Formats: sequence, structure tokens, C-alpha cells
Amino acid sequence: MIKLFRIVGDSLYPLYKEGELVIAIRPKYGLHVKPQDIVTFTCKSVGVMIKRVRSIENTQVFVEGTSPNSVDSRVFGTIPLNEISYKILFRIPFL
Repeated sequence: MIKLFRIVGDSLYPLYKEGELVIAIRPKYGLHVKPQDIVTFTCKSVGVMIKRVRSIENTQVFVEGTSPNSVDSRVFGTIPLNEISYKILFRIPFL
């Protein structure tokens, strides 16, 4: 399944800027998640988040934003690999 997301916030700035659109696909459709991939997942206290995969050990994923103020695995710890909802394929540049 393919999905369109709009970037909200600056946790991945300057890679992705507020308001940009990105195209994503569910990882189970032949795309495996690996370090440096940009992924989405749901954080119970925040909602849907988009972060870069820093590392994967066993079935746990450490995710980070590029902003030093990003709320990510440095704050909430690793997330289970099976909780990754989408893998970002590319962004749609502003026209």
C-alpha cells in the first residue's frame, strides 16, 4: 500500500521541511527496512512520527531525527521492527 504524508515539525530538517509531501510504502511489500531509511511509526504519546533508522538489532529499531531537539529513540528507546508502518520512498518537491 502506498501512502502520502505531509511533514509536520522539524525533527528531520534539513532533509525534510515542514509542509513537504513524501510518498511511502508498507515495508512488507518487498522493501526491507535498513539503517538510514526514513520510516513512520505510531508513538502512543505523540501519534504518527517520521524518523531515520539509525540501527537495527534483532527486532528492535533505534530511530533518530536530524534535529538535536528531536523526540526519538534517545528519549523513548527502541521500537519493535514490526511497528514500522511505512518506509519513505521519496519526497515531492515544492513547485
